[in-house]
This record gives sequence, C-alpha cells and structure tokens, in this order.
Amino acid sequence: MNATTRTPVRSWSRVLVLIALLSLPLAPSAFAGNFTRVVIFGDSLSDAGNHFVHFGTISQQPFVPIPDDSYAIGGHHFSNGATWAEQLADALHLSTSGKPALRAPGVFTNYAVGRARARPGAPVFADFDLSTQVGLFLSDFGGHASSDDLYVVWIGANDLDDALNALASDPSGATSFGIIQAAIIAVAGNIQALWVSGARTFLIPSLPNLAITPVVRALGPAAQFAATQLTTAYNDALDGVLSALQGLPQIKLVRLDINELFEDLMAAPEAAGLASAEDSCLTFGVIGGAICKTPNRYLFWDGIHPTKAGHGFIAGAAFLALTAP
Repeated sequence: MNATTRTPVRSWSRVLVLIALLSLPLAPSAFAGNFTRVVIFGDSLSDAGNHFVHFGTISQQPFVPIPDDSYAIGGHHFSNGATWAEQLADALHLSTSGKPALRAPGVFTNYAVGRARARPGAPVFADFDLSTQVGLFLSDFGGHASSDDLYVVWIGANDLDDALNALASDPSGATSFGIIQAAIIAVAGNIQALWVSGARTFLIPSLPNLAITPVVRALGPAAQFAATQLTTAYNDALDGVLSALQGLPQIKLVRLDINELFEDLMAAPEAAGLASAEDSCLTFGVIGGAICKTPNRYLFWDGIHPTKAGHGFIAGAAFLALTAP
C-alpha cells in the first residue's frame, strides 16, 4: 500500500505541545511505526558531528555568517547544541541513531555532513553529496535498507545557496534553475535507490525560505525576492518528484512543510518564547562578546542555522508528522 502524508503545522498549540513532549519519557508504543532506527541523510541542518569527525576543524572568532566548520560550543554542531534530527531520535527512543555515523560506522546512523550538497560534483565542497552518504550507509549495512527503519532525507539548502549565488554571474536564472534541477534529481534518485534496497518509510522536509535568514536579510529586498523565488521553485519541484515516487509499492512518504513552520515562527516569535526570529545570536566579525547571553531565545544561531531551540521546533513538527493518524 502506498501512502503520502503532508503535515501542515499552522496549529501553534499542537506544535508547542509536541516541543514539550520531546523531553518526556514516552513509551515506544506511543509512536507510529515503532521504528528500529532512524537513518539520516543531509547537511549542516542535521549534522551531529560528522564534519568535525572527518575534517577536525572548528569555527572560531571572529565568526562569519555562513561558517565552513562546526562550532565547539554545543558539541561540534553547526549550532549551539543538538540538531532537530538528534532531538527527534531521542524522542523516538532511538538516540543512537542520531549520532554521527563517521564516528562509529555500522552503529550510529546519522550520515548528514555540514556543507554537503544534494547534487554530485558541486564546484564548492563536493565531499559527501547525497549519493555518497547513501553509499556509505549501504556499505555499512551490507547493501540492505531495513523496512523497519525511518529514513530522513533533508538536503538541498546548500544547493539552493549555490543557486542564489549563481545569479551574480548569470542573472537569467538558467544556471540557478539548473542547479535546483540537479539537486532534485539527486534527491529523487537516492530515495528510489533506498527503496530498491528495502527502505519503505521516509520523512522528507521541505526547505525553509532562504529569504528569512539573517544573512539574506542583510543583502536587502532584491536578494530576498530572488531567494523566495528559488526556494519556491525547489520546494515545488520536490513536491512533484515525491508525488511521482509515491507510486512505488509499499512506500510511505511523510512530507513536512518547514517553510510554513518558519513563517509561523517569524509571525509570532513571542508565542514560541523567542526574543527574536530575525536576528542571529552571534555577532560577526568581532573577537570577544560574539555570543549572545540567551541563545535559545533566538531562532537563528548564525547567519543561516537555527539555534538548538530552533531545531527543537523542527523536531516537534517532525514528531507530530510521524505520529499523526
């Protein structure tokens, strides 16, 4: 039986309740699916420490809006603490799944690596593209993807950033949309490869609008308009391929509208206990006093990544999507 689930997150009460649920010792029987493990593919938005394990470098002051490396604070994440993927794994009583696979291959199953692109052969940071991550997983588990596991595929933000930057050299948008197309093809192809190997249940979040991030806000209205157009193009294309993939036998695609979640947070940050949903916690280009006093009252840690609290909202929305009837 095929199934696809699209989960809107407009209801503040449900989202905020589920944020609280993440800290509660819920019984495994409470979860839809009763997964054996969570297998995670992605970029810095899900990286639990793989970038640091592989490269051994960290971001240092003076900080920049978009870092090349993870931060020492919070345990080598591209944030000040655990990502949404780790928080979700903890809530599902599968905390081992959220840990960096490069640290313990065949044991930990978070393959996300900061700066990774969905598409192969990107001129900037071609390491650990989506196909490479999926290949590492299949190698670690004998080429088999268990149907009892949940497979998270959330990648494309760096491809989208590349597409935005490409407008400087090609204002027509042809290069930018070519980048988006290549990223979407990679996502679709790897979901299908995992399905062929035995995977059946997938959680696929959309991308948040780049226009709302502090780094793009600082570029002004024209950049924000372009970022919105490109984000919409990416998410629309993702919807299209997921609709096609839902025709695969026994596949279940749980789709999560992160763009809508972030719009809600931006509209009413105080309802979520945030002091700011627009500014970054970090101050860039300074040494000393670069880190705000209350990071988790900010949605954004740096120019593009959420704080641990911001990740918690994503984890709560994902939890809601997975447990929805």
